[in-house]
Order: sequence, then C-alpha cells, then structure tokens
Amino acid sequence: MENSNSQFEPIRYRARSKRQFQQANFMTPKILWFETGDLYTIRRGKEAGQSLGVQVDSIDVYDLTFAADGASIGAFVAGRNLVAEYDALIVRSFMPFVSEALLLARLFRAAGRVVVDESMTDEGYAMSKMHDYVVLAANGIDVPRTRQFCDTNESAAFAADLGYPCILKGIHGSEGRHVHKVDSERELRKKLYQYKSGEVTVQEFLDASEDYRVIVIGYEALPVYVSRRPRSGDFRTNFEFNEEVLPLPISEAPHLKDIAERAARTLRREFSGVDIRYRDKTPLVLEANRRPGFKGFEETTKFDVAGTFIEYVANKVKALCA
Repeated sequence: MENSNSQFEPIRYRARSKRQFQQANFMTPKILWFETGDLYTIRRGKEAGQSLGVQVDSIDVYDLTFAADGASIGAFVAGRNLVAEYDALIVRSFMPFVSEALLLARLFRAAGRVVVDESMTDEGYAMSKMHDYVVLAANGIDVPRTRQFCDTNESAAFAADLGYPCILKGIHGSEGRHVHKVDSERELRKKLYQYKSGEVTVQEFLDASEDYRVIVIGYEALPVYVSRRPRSGDFRTNFEFNEEVLPLPISEAPHLKDIAERAARTLRREFSGVDIRYRDKTPLVLEANRRPGFKGFEETTKFDVAGTFIEYVANKVKALCA
C-alpha cells in the first residue's frame, strides 16, 4: 500500500472538557486501572480521568489481597473492598497472573460493574497468538499462513512448503519479542531448539516495506493510524525499534479501518492495537493486541488515546446505570 501524497497535519484531538463531559453525564464514575509495569499508560489514564472529571485509580497485582475468610470475601487493597468502591475495572495485566486477573474481572462483573474487556467475564480466556489467528481466519478475516507444531520435523516441512525466509513467532510475547526471521532449515531447527515444544508458530514471511497500526476503541477505529517502516537491517515494526513512523488519516484507508474493526469485534477486544501488513494487495491481520501500549502512537499522532478510552469506559458506566 502506498502512502498518500497529500500533506497531512497530525490530528490534535482532545477528549471533551471536564465541563462538557459532566454536563452530558449525571454521575462521576470511579474507574480502577489494573496494570503492572507500564508507567506511561497508567499515568496517561489518570491524566485523562482528571481532564474529564472522572476518578481513575491504579493498582497492580502486588497491591491485591484476595480473601475467602468469613465475611471478608473478594478483592481488597489495604482493607478496601474494590468491588464496592469502583464502578468499572480496566484490566491491562495478565501474565503471569492470569488467574488473578480473571478472578478480579469476574468479581466486578458478578457485582454488576463494567469490565473492560467484558469478554474476560463470560467466555473462556486464551492468551495465544495461534488462538487469535484461528478465530480470525474462521470468521473470514485474512491472516498470514501460520501453523503451530510440537514436532520439529513437521515445523521444518511446513517451512519448506512456505519457502524461506519464514517467520518463527512465539505464541506468547509482545513488543517484537520471540519473533525471528529464518533463512534456512538449519537456522530454523537451531531456533526451535531454544523453545519448548509447541511454544513457537511457523508463519509466512510478508515481504512488505511497511505495515500499519490501527487503534480501535469500542470497536471503532480512531481517526488516525500510523504507517511503520522497519529500521535498516530489521523486519519487525514496533515503536520501540526506532522505525520510521508516519501518521495518516484513517479516512484515506477505509479498507484498513474495516479489517481492524472486524478483527477487534471478532476477538471482542474493546481496546485493541491492530497490526496489518499486505500480501500483494490483500491486507492481513498480524495481531490484534489485547492491551496495546500507546506511548509511541500518542507521541507520533498527537491523538489523545487515553482520553478517548477513559471517555468510552465512563460512558459504559453511564449506560449501565441509566
């Protein structure tokens, strides 16, 4: 896909002011942001809440106490019952405390609170890239040719069928970790020996000069997306890799908007970073991230991702209470 030649001024979106938001809402929601480690996204979530007059507090898993002790049943921080105190829960931490994240989400849902993503409360939970590829493909969304094997010989046979180079991609991982481009069977087998059986998928290599990140909130793509070109000598794109990044209006790429929104809705990711790369003229979903970082996206586009997301969650609380 070629970039538009039209001059583009980065969108400088701001969420509605505190006064505008409070005039449109009869209550001030209290939102709990559950995340460990990403200080930028936590800070931006709190700033967005302040700008809208919405209380956003953060905790990480190490703050939590779960109790099943007589009258004390549930999730607590410093003796405070979180479910009783907050109207909504945003879950952005999973590994390695998947069970704890799910328990917290389901406690909130059982009490009639808003949970994002809601899918964590009413369906089986999987954190596997292969799971996502299967679900997307089964719903008619194009993805790269990908297979997961426990047998090294079967992996090598599929790689030969694809042709080299090909990609080895861990079923877990983010920010470009556990993604390798291999140029021969010898290199493939050497890489596979570094992982346990079944931990890595074999995937076709898409020889494209760029790919695209579309952020979807509430199953709607933001009005700006980014084109990313890998830095010299690399094939991966991630904001941490110092690649060339260009902000563009999504109105000029309705095909990207459509596939990103369909991917997010299919996987029920209410806040998703969808990565797309082309095979010839066909856009393929590389990933629909469940908990996308957005530091690089905000810095590149000047778009208030955090404000849009907090406003979306606050409006879900309003709709639930109406």
